[in-house]
Amino acid sequence: MSGTLSLFDWPNERATERTLGAGPVTDAPAQSAHIEATPAPTRAGAVVIFDVETTGTDRTCDQIIELCAQFGLADDAPSQTWRFKPSVAISPGAQAVHGITAEALADCPVFADCCDEIANVFAAASVIVGYNLAFDIDMLAAEFTRLGRTPVDFSEKTIVDPFRLWQQCEPRSLQHAHQRFVGNRFEAAHSASADVAATGRVLGGMLKAFGLDGQDWSSVASVCDPSRASWVGPSRHLRWENGVIVLGFGKHTGAVLHVLARGPDKSFLRWVVGKDFPAHVLELCQAALDREPDDFLSWAQTRFGQPAPTVLPAFSK
Repeated sequence: MSGTLSLFDWPNERATERTLGAGPVTDAPAQSAHIEATPAPTRAGAVVIFDVETTGTDRTCDQIIELCAQFGLADDAPSQTWRFKPSVAISPGAQAVHGITAEALADCPVFADCCDEIANVFAAASVIVGYNLAFDIDMLAAEFTRLGRTPVDFSEKTIVDPFRLWQQCEPRSLQHAHQRFVGNRFEAAHSASADVAATGRVLGGMLKAFGLDGQDWSSVASVCDPSRASWVGPSRHLRWENGVIVLGFGKHTGAVLHVLARGPDKSFLRWVVGKDFPAHVLELCQAALDREPDDFLSWAQTRFGQPAPTVLPAFSK
């Protein structure tokens, strides 16, 4: 971080928190989410923490439905939330994570109505903070691009991502894990026999540290990857969601497989079939192209097992 800027720095003026589309939190009008402007020099060095919720994870077609900006890191730091009515459906996986429904957004403005105000918030900040921030920045850029506007320029901002900070300050190599969860480093690192022995010791230490000692392996596996129960086959490429199979990769992430196979973008599945994807992915995509929808789902349930319930569907930044 450059200079003497503190992450807690923000001008003394307090912005009132408001939420668009959900009714005013204070006595401000429901359709205004305006932060009272202060001269640019007053906000020099300001810190903005932001996060978005979206209709899905595909930046080419999914849209932001909620954006929150907090001004500083203090517990009582002011914040502002915008909600937007999208022009595309909210994917079931996304809705399961953020809980925002289309009905809740019915009376909200569209993103275009607030883009100037949002751009001004970021323009006034010199430090941008967010967890796994690349996704949020990409989705924000996509919204401005769709409007024919120049995206917010983050090139001169100081970017602080706690997720990356965690990765850097607490490395994830087997040696580091052994030091943390076993208590010492191990010799002969990177020989197969040493690595498998170390992995066993590390896992034992993790089970104790995370309160999982004594749990059955199915429970441990569900903690490792909560979405695994919804996978169709041995990878996350395809998953069951509300009784249908959806894509978990590529530009059509979240799309229903048999619907995609009958639509104008079915060429994507033909492309997949011709590439080096896992065998079960190729088989399912080809079957979706060849079979009628009901027949396809019945076949898939027989071939790969019934859809399994999952508390946390496979949807993340």
